Amino acid sequence: MNRAACRGRSGWWWFTASTRRRAIRICGRCPVRDECLTYALDGDEKNGVWGGLTAQERRALRHRRSVGGGQSRTA
Repeated sequence: MNRAACRGRSGWWWFTASTRRRAIRICGRCPVRDECLTYALDGDEKNGVWGGLTAQERRALRHRRSVGGGQSRTA
């Protein structure tokens, strides 16, 4: 978390529709984006932007992984 581009942002910031686009842009330049996304997928995070993906995008990624039967790149 100390190296994350989002450090210092309050938690609610990642969960509001009005800031979602900005959150995704911040994730795009984050040096720990892959680790963040892995954390969210492993922890089954249901809300917010994690690793540059919204909750809906993470659900779709999980589905593709389960249908494909293998691991795919997380970012």
